[in-house]
Amino acid sequence: MTATAHSIVGASIAAATIQNPILGLTLATISHPLLDLVPHWDLGWGWREKSKVRLFLESAGDVLVGLTLAFVIFGNSSIPVWYFLACIFLSISWDVLEAPYWFFNWRFFPFGFIYNVQSRMQGKATLPWGLITQVVTVGLAVYLANTWVFQTTS
Repeated sequence: MTATAHSIVGASIAAATIQNPILGLTLATISHPLLDLVPHWDLGWGWREKSKVRLFLESAGDVLVGLTLAFVIFGNSSIPVWYFLACIFLSISWDVLEAPYWFFNWRFFPFGFIYNVQSRMQGKATLPWGLITQVVTVGLAVYLANTWVFQTTS
């Protein structure tokens, strides 16, 4: 999934679990691999064929779009900023830990391990279906975070 998708889910988890940060931080962390199991399209695919500058610009743009949308949709004064940002960061942390493998050829632990796990578990789909499944999956995750999770933490 794109960082945008992971960020929106992380932000929705923060909004839904304001009363229970430990649950929220945990859910944000495990949301990443769970979402990646669903067949989807991703900007990072084909990273070997892209220049490092292009890969960086695409990735940074994806993160910025994700943060912006997360703040627009879920950001409000009742969520502590540190908690909101922590849930978003943890929701994209698997990809952040994979970045040194791509950019610096760091094959050692934890970067090589994260890369291997991520590449084995990715559900891949081409455009447009990979984008459609991503939108549906994120919508479902946000719905669940704001109904089931919210009800269990109140």
